Amino acid sequence: MTSALRTLAASLPARGAAIESAGRLPPDLVADLRATGVFSLWLPEELGGAEATPDEVIDAVEVLAAADGSTGWCSAVALGTNALAGYLPEAGAREIFSSPSVMTGGSFNPTGRATVSGDGLCVSGQWGFGSGSSHCDWLCGGCVVVDGSGQPVMTDEGRPDARLVFFPTAEATILDSWSVMGLEGTASNDFEVARLEIPPHHTMSFAFEPWPAGTLWRMPPMPLFFAPLAAVPLGLGRAAIDELVRLAAEKTPYRSSRTLGERDVVQSMVARAEAAVRSAGAFLREALADVWADVHRGDPVSMRQRALVRLAIVNASRAGIEAVDLCFEAAGSTAVFAVNPMQRYFRDVHAAGQHVVLAFSGLETVGRVLFGLEPDTPLL
Repeated sequence: MTSALRTLAASLPARGAAIESAGRLPPDLVADLRATGVFSLWLPEELGGAEATPDEVIDAVEVLAAADGSTGWCSAVALGTNALAGYLPEAGAREIFSSPSVMTGGSFNPTGRATVSGDGLCVSGQWGFGSGSSHCDWLCGGCVVVDGSGQPVMTDEGRPDARLVFFPTAEATILDSWSVMGLEGTASNDFEVARLEIPPHHTMSFAFEPWPAGTLWRMPPMPLFFAPLAAVPLGLGRAAIDELVRLAAEKTPYRSSRTLGERDVVQSMVARAEAAVRSAGAFLREALADVWADVHRGDPVSMRQRALVRLAIVNASRAGIEAVDLCFEAAGSTAVFAVNPMQRYFRDVHAAGQHVVLAFSGLETVGRVLFGLEPDTPLL
């Protein structure tokens, strides 16, 4: 991790309330994030990217999220979406990612409709949860491809053709829909386009073979796109622990002769929070490292390995929530005041945990695989 990223992260806690109030990352912060190179971590070397290891990416997002949840979340989304450069046709990737500081975002949910139009697609649709939409250079949206009569186009495998299409953010309408209880500074608004012509090299499918040569592009897609999100709850858990330790040294609860930190129950709670964050972070890094080692050797990734990565992602989310909840409760009434960052950690970590990738329901698919059954949802 660069010293520039750590220096920037150190400046963020003082800006958390302002970021939340604005509902977006301020332009100067976005410029500073670009300058750190964080958005190039999972871009191909052929595009000037760093092709960082999973450990390096998790470390970077965790540090940013500990400093400010919204900044960490937007960075994780941009990192994951930028990794799609390896799946776009090379000509499109070189056009969209003309600079390593380019930021992309969007939604994989196929709520758009793409009609075949010559060699390209004519796209209309509305997508939700466009995190970072206020500052992204390009957005992408999931679409079902249909023919001129409106019938789904089928792939050779007999499934509807689903694509992600990329378009400049300036060509989309951003809808002011992000009125929420956490991660307020992410500007995760809905966005829409109507009858927008998309050239073929700006569309991709996960069935496409990645074109870059590096180890990173032999990884299954899920770790690239979703693992950075798991680092956000871990970072928020770390921030809550640090805040509780600071508070416990100076707060003496009402009708108590001991500081918060001298109370047995609070000591147990901070220990449990520390264990949750550290163990979940270790599992996440271990699961990713196991996959990385196999693909580096050229070995195939098993379904069990994919399931364990998904398990580690969900577990990181649950551990971050557990740590924040413990610290929030231990802090007492101090935690509910707007001037105390603990209430923001609480709201942000619970908002993050509601994301479909981080939610508790993901454990069901993992359990099926551990029992030797076929997964009921794709484990890309």
